[in-house]
Amino acid sequence: MSQKPPAKARERAGAAAVDQRRRRRRTGRQALHYLLILAVAAAIMAALSLTVFFKIETVEVTGLTKYAAEEVIQASGVQVGQNLFRVSEKKVNGLLTQQFPYIQEVTLKRSYPARLTLEVTQAQPLGAALTAAGYVLIGNNGRILEAGVDAVDPEVTIVTGMYLSDITEGRVLGTVVEEGEILYPADMEPLEERDEAGRLKSRSQLEQEEQARRQQAAQEEARSFQILTSLAQAISETSFGNITLVDFSDPLNMMVVYENRVIIELGSQVDLAYKLQFVQYVLEENLGEGFQGILDASTAASSKEVWSSSCNVQQELERRQLTMEAAQAAQQRPAADPNEGVTNPNLTVIPGSGASSGASSEAGTVQEEETSSSQAAPPVDPYSVIPNSSSEASSEAASQAGAAGEAGE
Repeated sequence: MSQKPPAKARERAGAAAVDQRRRRRRTGRQALHYLLILAVAAAIMAALSLTVFFKIETVEVTGLTKYAAEEVIQASGVQVGQNLFRVSEKKVNGLLTQQFPYIQEVTLKRSYPARLTLEVTQAQPLGAALTAAGYVLIGNNGRILEAGVDAVDPEVTIVTGMYLSDITEGRVLGTVVEEGEILYPADMEPLEERDEAGRLKSRSQLEQEEQARRQQAAQEEARSFQILTSLAQAISETSFGNITLVDFSDPLNMMVVYENRVIIELGSQVDLAYKLQFVQYVLEENLGEGFQGILDASTAASSKEVWSSSCNVQQELERRQLTMEAAQAAQQRPAADPNEGVTNPNLTVIPGSGASSGASSEAGTVQEEETSSSQAAPPVDPYSVIPNSSSEASSEAASQAGAAGEAGE
């Protein structure tokens, strides 16, 4: 038969349980108290770090070559005495890239306790577009770095045939110019104030049409920049240096000039890197260092052939420029005779803009003129095909070149 513990023992056990519960509650309250103290201390330290501590004493700028450091610091809005953690990198980037076209990006580097460094990444010129107002330097960030430049550094590639609607410094290419005058693409029809029925258009209708024209101009400008970047990327991939001139007046027959002595016709944007690599091989393996003339690589990706022709490159470039100006003048004025304004029928065709046979014909004419002007000599084949590899391919390519030369003559 079980017996109950004495009453005093039960009382002692109950008192012990109550004391244990009290100690637990006391420990929990103490832990919470300590946590509150730590939280308050952390808040005080955070407030002090944003107000009293970490005040900027020194501001530095690195990566600059175009602007003075003092000018950039002043434009950044950063001031000595400002808190190191309250400087917004996004805000500094916005202020500096808006005011300085060459500044592409700014990174803030904080050195404790009191130094702030603005690490600047500068845009590099992708090319210098030749315009009526002088050279316009185009950056790899798509912005106009400088406008109206009289001369450019030798390492900067000259670009012709690039459409620019507005050459305001700092403007991003491809953005719509909302106000002010712009240069419209040559093939864009002028804005008509009357509709097809001869009625005057309303002001709102004219404004809508003008906005559409400006958007179209921005798209054309973006396309021109895309062509330039794709060509620059192909040149970078192939390490094809010393490109002194780029022309894409005809996007289907892009042209570059190598070392001011070789005109390279590339055709369209398709397989640009392959075409340049092919030309690079031809220049290194098949042609001497003193070669001066034309290399037609427009169909190299499909035909595995590059056509060559010797000529005076400077004279050829001048002749092509005159050809282009005459063709543009003929397009801009109405005439009953489609060839009016072009006295030489050869000026109606820009050499190299068609197939290889057409380019061969024009180059044959140039070669014949040079031969007759210098001295009497037996007629020679002006074009020769540079083979891809073997001597057998060379003989077959030479026969194809002879046929192309005869067709041109």
